[in-house]
Amino acid sequence: MAISGEEQVPSVNAASSFMLQYGQFEATHKQQLESLGLPKHLWQVLYKKLVSEILDIGEYVVLNSVEDGAKHTAYLTEHKLCLSQDKLDAQSNVFLIDHAWTTTLDQALGQLDSAPGLLERMEALTGIFEPHEKMPIMPNTESLDAANEVNVPVVVAQTGVSEEKARELLTKAGGDIIEAIMAASKDSSKEEGKKNSFEDQIINQLGGGSSSSDSNADKPTEWRTREYACSQYALDSGSDKLDGIDISIPVGPSVSKKDVKCSFARRHLEVSVGGNKVLSGDLHAEIVADEATWTLENGVLVVSLVKKSGDYWPVALVGETQINPFVHNKHIMRVFGELWRYFQGYDFLAQNADQSIVKRTNWYIQDEVGLSIGHSDSPNVRCLPFLYLDTRGQMMPFSIMWPTKPISKGDALTRDYCPAWLTDSEQRKGYLQSIFPGPKQFALDAYEHMRDDWAQTAKNVVRANFTSLPVPRTQIQRVFVQGATDETAKSVQEAGLQLVDNAEQADVVFDDDVTQMPADKQSNQHPLNSVFVSTENTLMAFQKVVGMQTWLRPGYHLKTQINEFIGASMMNSNSWWLLTNDQAIPNVKQQKIITNSWVTAVRHADVGYTTAINCTPSAVSPDQLCLAEKIALLTPDNGLYVWSKDTWIYAYPIEQRDNKPEPYQIMADELQVQEAAFVESFSAHFGADAFSEFTEEMERIVSEVMRMMLGIDSSSGKNFGLFSFRFAFFKNEEAGGVVEPCLQSIHPVSVHQRLATDSRMVPSIVATLSGNTASEDWKQIKNA
Repeated sequence: MAISGEEQVPSVNAASSFMLQYGQFEATHKQQLESLGLPKHLWQVLYKKLVSEILDIGEYVVLNSVEDGAKHTAYLTEHKLCLSQDKLDAQSNVFLIDHAWTTTLDQALGQLDSAPGLLERMEALTGIFEPHEKMPIMPNTESLDAANEVNVPVVVAQTGVSEEKARELLTKAGGDIIEAIMAASKDSSKEEGKKNSFEDQIINQLGGGSSSSDSNADKPTEWRTREYACSQYALDSGSDKLDGIDISIPVGPSVSKKDVKCSFARRHLEVSVGGNKVLSGDLHAEIVADEATWTLENGVLVVSLVKKSGDYWPVALVGETQINPFVHNKHIMRVFGELWRYFQGYDFLAQNADQSIVKRTNWYIQDEVGLSIGHSDSPNVRCLPFLYLDTRGQMMPFSIMWPTKPISKGDALTRDYCPAWLTDSEQRKGYLQSIFPGPKQFALDAYEHMRDDWAQTAKNVVRANFTSLPVPRTQIQRVFVQGATDETAKSVQEAGLQLVDNAEQADVVFDDDVTQMPADKQSNQHPLNSVFVSTENTLMAFQKVVGMQTWLRPGYHLKTQINEFIGASMMNSNSWWLLTNDQAIPNVKQQKIITNSWVTAVRHADVGYTTAINCTPSAVSPDQLCLAEKIALLTPDNGLYVWSKDTWIYAYPIEQRDNKPEPYQIMADELQVQEAAFVESFSAHFGADAFSEFTEEMERIVSEVMRMMLGIDSSSGKNFGLFSFRFAFFKNEEAGGVVEPCLQSIHPVSVHQRLATDSRMVPSIVATLSGNTASEDWKQIKNA
């Protein structure tokens, strides 16, 4: 075929360049594309759309209203996405869906509070809007009791009374927070003038309106609107004139000074960022325009104005709507809680400041187009997150959607909102409750059925007996400790033992690697090690064996026990849950999540958080989750000993909001607490004998657990076991407020992480195995 000179023919170089660039794209994204299941003939189509940022789904679909009583599908919005073309064949195209918001659990609330326009967009999505009341009363509460619960922390913070007293005062005041605070004050005056002054002071502390007093000292000098924060002050520290005022506008970390333009007039202010007006309006009074300045730091634009006079300004801009921070924070929490219906997540690896690698989760909400794709058990499209790494090394998140079945004109586009691993129809029903709420009686029934099973199991559990006498004396001279430190080696030698270089030469072996263990050597590889593997899943497996026990934290597997978990959460709305990610990656730290929202917990199952363990902040300190650890030694002939020298105490700081734990947070790294200081504080709160009684109860529970497990899997008669038991502190109100231990985790003690570096333990373990009863390091536990 002849080609005329006027026709444009792609050059060989252009085609070669495209294939070279595509080859780099495929090499970088191949594993991700294969895991998503995108047909390979659509890879190049996807690449072209990514490079050119082609979001062409609008050419194929229209938004229609969802009919009342729609069957077999469910929708997140009032609209559904319907095909506008005659036909869309299966696997014929792939489309990009943009994300309205991408965030992380530790940044989301801050972004909702400060990112311009984000909160308004999420309010429109959820249908939850902020009221304009200045007093901190939760909007849309269903009862006075619910409203009072919201205000209890404020009364406590302002007066120092207990929560119980604050609740009583609010009830007597009919929910009026000012009256409740005034009633709690011992110094409140009966004179009306002083009463009014005190009332104004309370309102100002709570972020309310201005005082009726003429003194600037009695008037709030700081306040907030949704768009900015204001602070007025004296430019001269020795003056009582409020002649300066700062307006702080969050603009985001990506904004640079070249993006900012500020226009100052005598009574007008206008601020633009990136060509978009972020603030424009008439000022309350005149300023000295020539002395106005602005600075940009850490994503906040601060406009500093000099007033023409030093008079007090009740507002910065005419017509501004001030917000109460307490009410605003509560509102943000309500919106964020509702957003878990819309969130979807994906994992990524990040590097910490100490060069360690941690697995994190990004949560995203699709744009209005993506959210209009309905749910179906028999979907016609797939829609999954895709992370595009462009040629500049920038990561760009999208969702990609492609048809899996032929779609005809007018058909609604539907996807399966359940994760691919969830195939059980009953569990799918529970999972979908976290996205499309409905009646949940089935979840309560599932929970009650599980409790009945646990109760029956507890009745049938078999308990073995421990050896009543110390183990017989055996000859142990040579010891091998994998990775022993110099200090540990020294302590072994001082105990009259020989530290050898390999397991073959040893009489007793301490090593985590079971594959390197000589079959004829005594070692720390007790048969129960395989039961108490180092994961929270162990606790749930153990629960199936021992049933319902008062000292055992209930746990649920979020792949197989979703309905039971939802039912348990509904039975106790004050439950807190520790979520763990069981998709282990070597040398990668796994984050843990603490939440009191069952919806949040279920949605975390999408990204590998398949274990939910019941937990509560410590009774000792509400801003910490405290755990006490006991180490138990199980000898080859079923003798049980606990380490008597120490009880290790660990604390996990808990973020607070309004005097309560933050309901969605990443669990902080553990901190080891000095035992003596902790015992002193514990005893001061709960009595001089409280901690010794707590310790005795821990030892009793250790004994119970070991007897139960030995009733199932007895010793091999050769190897010993060393196990870590960690207990939470539970305040039992039904028993008069006694603090009791509740089992949180069990796992074998690591040689590498613990024994090789603790110079005291190895010699004392060897002494106990040898039948040396003179050692005071280990306390033998006798049969009950």
